Amino acid sequence: MRSATALRARIERASISIGIGQHQYSKWSTHSCWLNSNGTYRFPIFLQIQRHVSTGSSTNRNNDNNARFKSADRLLGRTCMITGGSSGIGFAVAERFLQEGAEKVILVGRSYERLLSAAERLRGIATSKQVSASGGDDAAVATRSPEEDSEEIAKERERDHGSLLSRQELSPGSLVAATDNISLLVGDVSSADQWMRELEKEMENVDVLVNAAGISISNILPKTDTVDISRILSTNLEGAILTSRAMLRACVRSRLKKRGDATTEDKRSDLSLSKCIINISSLLALKGVTGTVTYAASKAGLLGLTRSVAVEAAETLRGVTVRSNAIVPGYIETPMIEDFSSDRISKLKDSIPLKRFGYPQEVADAAVFLASNEYANNCVLNLDGGLSAV
Repeated sequence: MRSATALRARIERASISIGIGQHQYSKWSTHSCWLNSNGTYRFPIFLQIQRHVSTGSSTNRNNDNNARFKSADRLLGRTCMITGGSSGIGFAVAERFLQEGAEKVILVGRSYERLLSAAERLRGIATSKQVSASGGDDAAVATRSPEEDSEEIAKERERDHGSLLSRQELSPGSLVAATDNISLLVGDVSSADQWMRELEKEMENVDVLVNAAGISISNILPKTDTVDISRILSTNLEGAILTSRAMLRACVRSRLKKRGDATTEDKRSDLSLSKCIINISSLLALKGVTGTVTYAASKAGLLGLTRSVAVEAAETLRGVTVRSNAIVPGYIETPMIEDFSSDRISKLKDSIPLKRFGYPQEVADAAVFLASNEYANNCVLNLDGGLSAV
C-alpha cells in the first residue's frame, strides 16, 4: 500500500504544482489527505493538483483557468437561458454551465449567425460532457484514427451548418435547436415585448436566467445622442426587466396549470430546487467614470431590479421559489474593451490592486455559485480585482 511520503515523492518528481487562483506553487502543500479503501488518496475539494503550465500571455492564463477547472455537476439537469450568450461574459457563462452538467442552455441574441458560431464553439464541451456522463474514457471511445474522427466531425458540422442556414429568414422569437442541449433563441431583448409570447413559452422550462446582454457607447452626456441613450437603456435594463417578467409570468402560468393536482403538490418540498435570475451589472453602477452616464444608470437599474424581484417573487409566487442575484464585474477581458487604447488599458490596470483585468471565466464561476447555492438571494457579488476599494 502506498504511503503519503511515497505519493509526495512521486508528485515532486513529476513536477506537479498546486494552482490557486492565478498563481503556481511548486512546493508541496501540507494540507491533509485521506486514504481511500482502494489505496488511493483523496484531497480536500479546494486542493487542485495539475501539471505546471507556463503563465505568459493573457490567452495562456485563460487556458490555465479552464485547465484547472473540474466540473462538480452543480447544474445537473438544469435548463439555463443566457441573453447575450454569443460572446464575452454570456458565452463564458454558457460554457461553464455546460461543464457543470446543465441539461440545456438557450442562447439569446439578435444575430443568428453569431449565435450559430457560439453554438459551434460550445459543441465540443457538450459532446465531451455526454461522453463523461456515459462513463466513457479515451480508450473506450478511440475506436477510429484521429484522421477518421476529424473527417466525420467536419462532415457532421457541415451537414448541420447547411441545414440550419437553409432555413427561411428567422423572425424574432424563433427557436433553433443547434444540438441536443444547445438551443438558439433569435431576438433582440430590447424589443422582447414584440415576441413576448415566444419568450414566455420557452421560459416555462427555464431554471436559471442570466441577463448578460449589454451594449456600451462612451460619450459625455451633453454629446450623447438621444437614440444612443434609448438603445443603451432598452438593451441593458429594459431587456432584463422583460426577460425577468417572462420568467415570473411563466411561473404563475405553471402554477395555474398545476392547481388542483394533488400528486404534483405532494412532490414539492422546502428542499426542492429553486429558479434563479442572475443579472450582470457593472462596477460603473457604483463608481462614477466620465463618459459612462447612461451605461452606469442602466447597470445601476439592474441592482434595483435584483433587489425588488427578490422581495416581490417571495411575496407573490406560490409553489415555486425564484431567487434574484447580481454580479458586479469590474474591467473584464471582453469585446467591450477592445476599443480601449493601450495607454488607457495600462493606466486602468495600474489602478486595480490585482494589476490586471478579470477574465470572463471568473465571472462565469460566480454565476455557477449563484445558480447553485439555494440560499443566495439578493446576493450581489463584486468581481473587480479590488478596484471598488480604491
